[in-house]
Amino acid sequence: MKDLIIRSISGLLYVALVISSALYSDLSFILIVFLFSALALFEFQKLIDYKSPVPFLLFGVIVYQFYNQKLDPYFHLSLMGLCVGVHLLLTYFLFSNKKIQLLPLQKTGLTLFYLVASGYVIIATSSLGSTIENGISISMYVLIWVNNSFAYLVGRRWGKKLLFPAVSPKKTCEGFWGGALACVVSSFFLIPYHPTFPVWTFPTLAGITAVAATVGDLIQSKFKRQAKVKDSGSLIPGHGGFYDRMDSVLFTAPFIYLFLMFIRYVS
Repeated sequence: MKDLIIRSISGLLYVALVISSALYSDLSFILIVFLFSALALFEFQKLIDYKSPVPFLLFGVIVYQFYNQKLDPYFHLSLMGLCVGVHLLLTYFLFSNKKIQLLPLQKTGLTLFYLVASGYVIIATSSLGSTIENGISISMYVLIWVNNSFAYLVGRRWGKKLLFPAVSPKKTCEGFWGGALACVVSSFFLIPYHPTFPVWTFPTLAGITAVAATVGDLIQSKFKRQAKVKDSGSLIPGHGGFYDRMDSVLFTAPFIYLFLMFIRYVS
């Protein structure tokens, strides 16, 4: 019970920071996500035993250019493509039960196109219009938080069948379906805030979120298993580190962004 209380308090503080910064202004949201993503990047580098300031510097330059609306569109598209490609490659390693190769070149690619690119895409969702300040970004976080919270609660209470025991000994099939159902239900409350999208957009997005958030969490667990550690850090009580807290949104954001851009394009 004590662990659940600590986890809930630290989780609520994290949620309050993200939501309040997103509602206040684009700049405050960008700064908060940049800070959290940079901390996650720092923890990830420790996890894979890779030390380089280059990803941090590149991340700062990309975000600065984005905020000032000077980021080249072709660079944006290339970064998106490489990011999704690395995500799919990590998914392949997860489901094939193969060890993720961590040679110097692979470490560089992972830090740049798994962490830095994903952190940038989270920030880039702020450019998608909504009836409220950063509404798309907030909706993305809400769907992920609802999915993960209910997956945890349902799995803790009724979970019996393990979802992926080779990587995560606690994640269950019951928890996955409980989180997915709650995610889909919550998506209907988001529809009125995004009238420019078809009504089916966010329920569909909820399904994508449930799968992507779970895969992102499992991939992070795979990295931790390879490194033989329980948590990526200890900065967030009850959650471990920032990489532990952001694994789902880092993996999910590119797919949400691409899906919404596709909907806008075809509409």
